[in-house]
Amino acid sequence: MSIFRISLSFAFLLVMANQSFAQVISKDYQKNCVSEQVNEHKSVKGKKLTAEDFAAYCTCQADFINKNATNTQVNELVMNPKAKPEWLKAIEFKAMKVCITDPKMNT
Repeated sequence: MSIFRISLSFAFLLVMANQSFAQVISKDYQKNCVSEQVNEHKSVKGKKLTAEDFAAYCTCQADFINKNATNTQVNELVMNPKAKPEWLKAIEFKAMKVCITDPKMNT
């Protein structure tokens, strides 16, 4: 096999592995995000908020993190999805600004 084919195959495997990590982060992160949001908003008067109310927001936030975190940060979240390192707090803050203004969010 030529070195070009080997390199191309390796690059393809890396891309697929990175997408798998992103999906894992997304799924675990979204579960934690929804749980945190429900807990933080449990004292809101008028309507009892459920996990469904935060699904779109948490999906948006997870997508933002997947797109803006480095591979090292992604690996860190895969190893411990409940971790809250400083870099994650900073990205979450930026994601919040983007996600709460997203027209797909319904309030």
